[in-house]
Amino acid sequence: MALPLQSAFLRPILEITAQAEKRLSYQEILAQLIPILSLSENDLQERTPHGSLRVEKHTRYSMSSLKRSKLLEAPALGAEKGRYRITEKGRQYLRDRAAELDPARLNMLAAEQEQRPNLPAPDRVLSGAGSISPEEQIEVSHDELRGILAEDLLDSIKGVSPERFEVLVVELLSKMGYGTGQQVGRSGDGGIDGVISQDPLGFEKVYVQAKRLKRKNVSAPQVRDFSGSMDQFGATKGVFITTADGFSKAAEKMADDAARNNKTLVLINGAQLAALMIEHGVGVITKTVYQVKEIDENYFADI
Repeated sequence: MALPLQSAFLRPILEITAQAEKRLSYQEILAQLIPILSLSENDLQERTPHGSLRVEKHTRYSMSSLKRSKLLEAPALGAEKGRYRITEKGRQYLRDRAAELDPARLNMLAAEQEQRPNLPAPDRVLSGAGSISPEEQIEVSHDELRGILAEDLLDSIKGVSPERFEVLVVELLSKMGYGTGQQVGRSGDGGIDGVISQDPLGFEKVYVQAKRLKRKNVSAPQVRDFSGSMDQFGATKGVFITTADGFSKAAEKMADDAARNNKTLVLINGAQLAALMIEHGVGVITKTVYQVKEIDENYFADI
């Protein structure tokens, strides 16, 4: 069962506060929402693309929307700071409307209170998981832009020379913290394109194979050749990085078999390569930074 839409949180929150004999905190409201909405443990653990608990996002944004619409109120200072109760307007809304609250209607109410144009209803659906808050919309848009960047980045990688690709791969592994890298790909290199020294004296080394391919999968013979090249150097650690979509099942099995022979052979496809380059700032620059700020409740606490 997927987490309900964010709009499904609105009326229960209003009803919870209407039945309460005192002001309620966010935690108290969330605790009562769980059985009312029949939220499962999986629902409670569902996360946004950036790792926040989605149920918390839904609850907090719903409470904020109700407060902005003057259906809930919570003092900003004093002993009751941050504790919610329903307003008379909220009680009237419950009496007059039996249906589920509509986010668009709430935005109209908020616009009337603040004398500004209507806000768009925050009821965008993400993969069937439910509507999302403005902060989540930023997260989703960020991930969409990141996906587009990854595709463009991979296209750019496929356009460089094999030698430039080898340099790129060694730089990436070095930036990932695996050690000092050196490109060695050349005639007679024994099938090794780069070496990462994991300690200052070079006792521990990672050997690198960089294949700039346009085909869908890397075949087993190519992985076997790299594994054989590692054996020539007595290497036990290797990374096969490619622009291809992936590796054949036989190639993946070959890497798994290497682990049983005390050899670590890591396979990285094109999508993984692009993601790692973005994460570690290789071949990309930061264009714009947006800061999302929230109220510092401690600042307004009584001294």
